Amino acid sequence: MDIVLKICAAGITGLIVVSLIKSYKPEFTVEAVLCTSIILLWFALDGLQYAFTYMENLYGRLTFGKEYFPVILKVLIIAYATEFTSALCEDAGEKSIGTKVELAGKIAIFFAAIPVFTSLLNLLDSLI
Repeated sequence: MDIVLKICAAGITGLIVVSLIKSYKPEFTVEAVLCTSIILLWFALDGLQYAFTYMENLYGRLTFGKEYFPVILKVLIIAYATEFTSALCEDAGEKSIGTKVELAGKIAIFFAAIPVFTSLLNLLDSLI
């Protein structure tokens, strides 16, 4: 809960700073948004340590499907990273770059998921 309050406080502070900068020096707005976004990402990643500890314990207890766990994590990381980067690009007024980042993320997810597709096809082949 503490991390959510930090993120909200940093977001509101960043919003105020960006609004002030936009009024006086609009050419620095993109840099202010970028700095605010990096600070928010830092807090979010700091909060993820608890999630990673939980997932590490969960992975240790798994008896079936351990080979899929890293693939799922890769897909989640790719999805969140590309979504964050795409949103930053759109905030900076570069929507076309943001859509290209999203496309690259989708392609990366496809390639990361190939082992799962291969395993599924092998399972179906063995059943037939």
